[in-house]
Amino acid sequence: MKRTLLYVLIILFAVSPYAIRPALAQAETPPTGPVGEVHGKVMNSNTGKVITDSLEVMLHVMGMDLVDKDMVHGQSKPDGTFLFSDVPFDANMQFAVMATFNGVTYFSDTMPADMTSMQVSIDVPVYETTTDLTSVQIDQMHVLFEFSTDGLETKELYIISNTGERTVKDVYDLGNAKFAALEFPLPKDADYIFFKPDDQDRFVKLSGAFADTYPILTGNQPSQVMTSYLVPYSGERVYTYTAPVNMARINFLLPNQADISLQGSGLTGPESMTLQDGVSYQVCSYSELKGGETLSVTIAGTTTDPQSNKKNNSLIAIGLGILGLAIMGNAVWWWRRSASAEDEEDEVNDQPQEPRLDELIAEIAGLDETYEQQGLSIEEYQNQRQALMQRAKQLL
Repeated sequence: MKRTLLYVLIILFAVSPYAIRPALAQAETPPTGPVGEVHGKVMNSNTGKVITDSLEVMLHVMGMDLVDKDMVHGQSKPDGTFLFSDVPFDANMQFAVMATFNGVTYFSDTMPADMTSMQVSIDVPVYETTTDLTSVQIDQMHVLFEFSTDGLETKELYIISNTGERTVKDVYDLGNAKFAALEFPLPKDADYIFFKPDDQDRFVKLSGAFADTYPILTGNQPSQVMTSYLVPYSGERVYTYTAPVNMARINFLLPNQADISLQGSGLTGPESMTLQDGVSYQVCSYSELKGGETLSVTIAGTTTDPQSNKKNNSLIAIGLGILGLAIMGNAVWWWRRSASAEDEEDEVNDQPQEPRLDELIAEIAGLDETYEQQGLSIEEYQNQRQALMQRAKQLL
């Protein structure tokens, strides 16, 4: 439970106004400093062979904070190789390459500039696709309940992984030449339904559900989506959820008010959690919900001030990125731990750490707020934020 609370805390506060920035277009002026080349191959991870079709590739030039400084478009050759010449090189630069294969976008690892050879070699792994959902599971689902005069505001955040060897796509035929990889249930009476990421073409509202048309990548790139909606509420309501695939854990967050309760068979908790802005929540959890199984919990009571939670509506931004420490343009780099690594982490977390990860996340959020209020110069802000992010990533 301790690890779960820390993970929730990271989700709620790692995303700031400066965690996600739009990628910059390729510079029109030639570089004035040292230049090098970035080369590599597009490899089919299922066959172990290079992709002989010419694919669209894109080089991302980033700083140490993993924020894009430039993007360069290109094409791979029939032998599967690609080459970007005259690329600006700097000791504080890093590079990654994106490739599109069978309608799916894949990303390489991030590599630092080699100021000795002035060359960087990067291979981009791509995968075949499948419509089989067997390897897909929801690692974490966070359900945040907030009360208002209009009803019960619910935000559902999903963290989804694919442990198989192929990318899952086009599982459900939605008609009109549109397909979805996964469908999620929604209450029949849900209204004011919104999604994050805020992509009008990605999500499709269905009767009592919504569909995500984006493919589910395999490997170390879990995906995340969030929906928010409003349902009627008059002092008590049953929240019923049928798992679309196997679910490892569901965490329910309720405002920490004495007259609000959450009851359901198999729930653990509640455990109190206070966020940086001083708002407290009670967290209850449910583990191991199999695909097709249904969970029902009863919410009862009301807050003393229904408007008191309005200030937390900014939490909808959590759908923009988990662990907003490693975002490159519109692409998210993820850190994912195996089950054994998580067990080891539990042992480490039981020991004193300086600083703790949640403290670093809070410090990053505070730094962003100070900069927004013009309390720091842009240079001071970038230097301090970069240092904090590097320390946080080391703890991750």
